[in-house]
Amino acid sequence: MCIYGHDSIIQFIRSMKKLTSLLFALLLGILAGCSQQTSKESDSGVAAVVNGVEITKRQIEYLYQRSAMPNMSDAESANLKRRILSDLVSLELLAGKGKEMKLDNSPDYSIALYAAQKNVLAGLAESKIMGNQPPVTADQAESVVQNTPQLFAGRKLFVYDEVLFPGVDMPLLESLDKMAVNGAPLNTLLDELRAKKIPFNKTLIALTSEKIPPQVLSFLNQINPNVAQVIARKGDNISIILLLRAAYPTPLEGESARRAAMAMIASNQKNVAMAKAMNDELNSAKITYYDEYLKKADAKSKLVALPEPDTEKTKKAFRKNILLASGLSLSFILAVMMVTAVIRTLYSMAWLPRLWFGSSSSIERTQHYDIRATSTLTRRIYLAVMVLLISAAMVFSIMLLWNKIDALVLFASIAIGIIAGIIASRLLNFGILQAWSRKTYLIIATLLGVLVLVSVVITLRMSAV
Repeated sequence: MCIYGHDSIIQFIRSMKKLTSLLFALLLGILAGCSQQTSKESDSGVAAVVNGVEITKRQIEYLYQRSAMPNMSDAESANLKRRILSDLVSLELLAGKGKEMKLDNSPDYSIALYAAQKNVLAGLAESKIMGNQPPVTADQAESVVQNTPQLFAGRKLFVYDEVLFPGVDMPLLESLDKMAVNGAPLNTLLDELRAKKIPFNKTLIALTSEKIPPQVLSFLNQINPNVAQVIARKGDNISIILLLRAAYPTPLEGESARRAAMAMIASNQKNVAMAKAMNDELNSAKITYYDEYLKKADAKSKLVALPEPDTEKTKKAFRKNILLASGLSLSFILAVMMVTAVIRTLYSMAWLPRLWFGSSSSIERTQHYDIRATSTLTRRIYLAVMVLLISAAMVFSIMLLWNKIDALVLFASIAIGIIAGIIASRLLNFGILQAWSRKTYLIIATLLGVLVLVSVVITLRMSAV
């Protein structure tokens, strides 16, 4: 018997795909806005007017882009658009009849309209999230072909029985597994489930390697034909019995393999991006269930698990954001202090950054920059290179953290770092420190520059964890 975890987010994504692909939902969402035509839509041209309601070419083009097949001929494209227009006309006629029957005032209409709008909006968000993926290269595809021979050169057509039943009852699964090891046929295992009044669903499946879930494929590659394999899938509280009937070699090679690999990589990138986005949204959400939905899912109750934020992950993400913001603030504190030391190195005088515009100190009122006292050319080049290096590191750090933490937290950490850096910089010119030589401040500036780089590197490493 084998046990593996399963991410319920993937199942949620698949169900969302099915919902958002419904043409009725798309049409209903579009026609909800079509009933109130605006002058802005008239720019796209009118394709038809049904009982005073305009159907625009823009609407037809929108639906056409989502249903057209690649390499369609001009005649096929024209006919597809005409079929879409025909469907829109029929739908508008039916919708008009519904208004005559006052159905738009019924509770069912409000609920259906709400569901359609949410489905369309969710579908657009899904397309946006999954569409922002880098293109797949030929080298990536070739690497996948070489590293996963079971999907290409060793590709097979598997014919197997899959039995699904709810719950993860370990004693029962261990009993079934023992029976299977001792040679019990599948029907005997099913009789055991019937005796315990456990509902199950048996399906005969014939799929090639790339279409089978990776966890199931790994089992099919290991088990012997006609020997049942019992699996406990803890993630969604489901148990499985697999029985391999036959496996036929169906290799995929050459250009066909590369095209399939590119499609596989692109699909995986989209699914990973969607799963991450859904996880982030779920963990940052506040969800409260009521009445019968308060009960938690477990193996005994056999209830389907409901989406719940991972509070531990949320706390961990919050702590990580605080550490990243603190690291960025520390980098700016050190950078401002380094600039103070650089100015003091270039000019033989005390330089104090102002706490606010218009403020000044007694030192600033009595001393002025003396251009004749500037440092040597070599020292100025060294300091300029160091300032440029630190500036580039700070800009790179901000760009990398831009999508890691909230923009408000990012700007707040920068502001706090600058203010704290100004206060700390004034200590470099306080009392006896004013008498230090420019060479001493050069060493201080170099040390602060190194500390800035160390702080930036540590912050970036934390962001990658």
